[in-house]
Amino acid sequence: MRTLLKKMLPHWLLTILKKIRYVWIVSLFHIFRLVPIRKDKIVLCNVWGFGDNAKYVTEELARRKIDIEERKNLIDPFHIYFITNHPKSAHAPEGVKVLKTNSISAVFALATAKVWVDNNRKESYIRKRKGQYYIQTWHGGIALKKIEKDYEEKLGQTYVENAKRDSKMTDLYISNSNFCTNMYRNSFWYDGEILECGSPRNDILLQPNTSLNREIKSRLNMDQSVNIALYAPTYREGNDTKPYSIDYHQLLHVLEEKFSGNWILAVRLHPLVSEQSNAFTYDNQIINASHYRDIYELMAVSDILITDYSNIMFEFSFMKKPVFLYALDEAEYTKDRGFYFDYNSLPFMKANSEEELFQHIRNYSPDEDQEKVQEFLNTLEIYETGEASKKVVDRILDVINLSS
Repeated sequence: MRTLLKKMLPHWLLTILKKIRYVWIVSLFHIFRLVPIRKDKIVLCNVWGFGDNAKYVTEELARRKIDIEERKNLIDPFHIYFITNHPKSAHAPEGVKVLKTNSISAVFALATAKVWVDNNRKESYIRKRKGQYYIQTWHGGIALKKIEKDYEEKLGQTYVENAKRDSKMTDLYISNSNFCTNMYRNSFWYDGEILECGSPRNDILLQPNTSLNREIKSRLNMDQSVNIALYAPTYREGNDTKPYSIDYHQLLHVLEEKFSGNWILAVRLHPLVSEQSNAFTYDNQIINASHYRDIYELMAVSDILITDYSNIMFEFSFMKKPVFLYALDEAEYTKDRGFYFDYNSLPFMKANSEEELFQHIRNYSPDEDQEKVQEFLNTLEIYETGEASKKVVDRILDVINLSS
């Protein structure tokens, strides 16, 4: 119905209706702030769906809720709400109520919950109340590309003002490394508490779950014995798909020659450009995984990663699996975006052409590669143990007075 209305109504009228709806939502939020805060109410948010850090904290909360109910003989000791732009595709655990971003129920939940957990900056109209507790898990860990204050001149005044306000009302940031802790201090306009426990989304990489991995492959209609190469480049502005292009079949041929076995290539473009994935041709060996919501599940079942500038290169390397960098536009992208590390100093094999990529795969040496990667990670002081979700939930339960 909503799609039909968009087609029928003129653009100017849709714009006016959107503005009216936004004013209505903002007004409701301030009205709902008159309702008392409920200490047993926890709201988690992730714009892109049921994924990233918020997903793994939610799943741990759901497990812990059952445990508390059984051990303490309590009924509904707390209530869990998950807010996202894509509620219909969210496969949340039983007992988690999924809400649409900026719906009346979502606005009410935010206005009255004791605890907020978010992967992104909150919208500008949202104001924390006295007595509420805000945990920012952020949607990135170790960063290659400059962000926030270090990229301020290209973010725009509106974003920067909102980011400063968001950091000011945050009670706790979650860090997975000394690098991230320093980044939050220097670049996020934040001087509050930082919990150095790892990123919840990385638990799945550091604590492998065989049954879950089988389930993920089944969802992707893959044979359980197949090897998976994950191709996950970062996004560029515009509609040019050339930077994402590789001779996929030749790539698979090289992988089979080097590592043997049967291989599948999972192509996963960034959510901001996922629609561009339709420009490529797929078959039973090359699958379009761009609309698979949780890239960390894809990473967990993959045997190698090919990316360009995406921060997942660091997290994938925690599993001690091969990472290859393939970037046709390195000079241009580096100049435009700016990096925290010299791109050439990264410990992964880098290619600026297909043939160079294929040659790197042919020459790959596991021992030599892992030694370089580990030396690099040691300089970042990684805090990952595979139990970040538990530690974040421990803090939440402490805030709502339900500590174990």
